[in-house]
Amino acid sequence: MHHKIKNIKRIITYSLIFLIPIITLISIFLSYNYYLNKEKELEVKTINEEKKEEKKEQKEKYVEPYINELPEARQTYNNQNIMGRIEIPNMNINNYVTRTSDNSYYLNYNLYNVYDQIGAPFFDYRNTNLNTDKQINIYGHNTQNNKILDKLPFTNLEQYTNQDVFNNNKDIYLYIDERKVHYEVIAIKIITDDVEHMNIVFDNNKKFVEHSKKLLANALYSRDAEITKKDRLLVLQICHYDPMGSYLLVIGKEV
Repeated sequence: MHHKIKNIKRIITYSLIFLIPIITLISIFLSYNYYLNKEKELEVKTINEEKKEEKKEQKEKYVEPYINELPEARQTYNNQNIMGRIEIPNMNINNYVTRTSDNSYYLNYNLYNVYDQIGAPFFDYRNTNLNTDKQINIYGHNTQNNKILDKLPFTNLEQYTNQDVFNNNKDIYLYIDERKVHYEVIAIKIITDDVEHMNIVFDNNKKFVEHSKKLLANALYSRDAEITKKDRLLVLQICHYDPMGSYLLVIGKEV
């Protein structure tokens, strides 16, 4: 009996000696396989995240190609003086803008170059390079005649004398031959004898910055907008009737 028990113990001992390495190897294999799977999962997750980030960056970098519509407009109206189009969302302003050799012709001529007291919006004649000029001025008619209000969209600029309109309608888009330019309205100003906005040619950057400070002074409404030598401005001018003989300026800064 004693001998039999001894044999059983010997068998168990040998079995353990044999099984332990196998179990150890299996454990090592399973652990290694688990580690490999985790590594693969982490790698796949990292790749997916990188792809998502790459797609996001590509989406952010994507800029819709600019299609210049002005050549077609010039052909439609048979007018080579059409130099741009201005759009102010929610203000019913979406008009072609002309330019000629003076600041009077388009006060009394329309886009077809036919005499018309309604006129057409026009750039200052000194704005000879709309893509690089530091300040661009656009002029348009205003009226108190209700019968022709709908023919003079620039009259809608009068809405900017309401602070809520100023606060909620800051975007202006100008389409020129080279590109679409986005401006943000930074000030509304009513002037009588102040003609600082008519200074649009500058000898150097210092004079431009000095001019911008004078331009923005005494504004009816304004945003905190520091003007630097790198900035470009847009000024829209119409007649104003309070007080009589004054002008309303909508001043924008390129975004």
